[in-house]
Amino acid sequence: MSNLANVHAIIPLALLEAIRNLDTPLNDGLPAELADETFTKRLGLSSTVAQQIERYRDMAEKHVRIGEAEVVQVFRLVGRRQDATLVYADAGRRAARYGARTRGGMPSAIWRIFPGGPQRRAGIRAAARVLRRIFDLTLTTGPGPISLRLSESLATRAEFAGNGCYFYSSLVAELLRVTSGFEGSMIHERCRGRGDDGCLWRAADADSQW
Repeated sequence: MSNLANVHAIIPLALLEAIRNLDTPLNDGLPAELADETFTKRLGLSSTVAQQIERYRDMAEKHVRIGEAEVVQVFRLVGRRQDATLVYADAGRRAARYGARTRGGMPSAIWRIFPGGPQRRAGIRAAARVLRRIFDLTLTTGPGPISLRLSESLATRAEFAGNGCYFYSSLVAELLRVTSGFEGSMIHERCRGRGDDGCLWRAADADSQW
């Protein structure tokens, strides 16, 4: 990540929406009074989180960037949860879909008439643009497998490298899926949380061209 000092509002928005999603219980048949009491104890369903989601959504629509310290606190809030990996992964997918809906987030319509390789390559270029413009990430698209390298990230700044890296794994894989039809995963080969000097992800798919 090249510019941690300014983070797009899409990231904290996706994180808080993921918390709310994971904290929303299924219909478990509890009596209404017990259900209400249970709901109030869930952070994701609190009025504070609801207000922050609306704030970040408004900022994201205006492409406002936020100071790193504030976003790191949201990242750290997730990292303290027992279900942190689930929240980070959900947030990564949400952030990817938000990014794909921004201007230039999808390949030009003309590429849709070209099946196979040209369409895929156009989608990969679109994904790389979004990662660079919205998330300040540089995707390596060749030669060789698609990859992402980070020496610093929100996960490392929040001191949750490892669990927090699920955000980036899901972000890149989902964005590639939406833009280019990628059906695979980003394998986290190296991680600061495991003592490596940086994090490295490589695309893995049945199609060797990835």
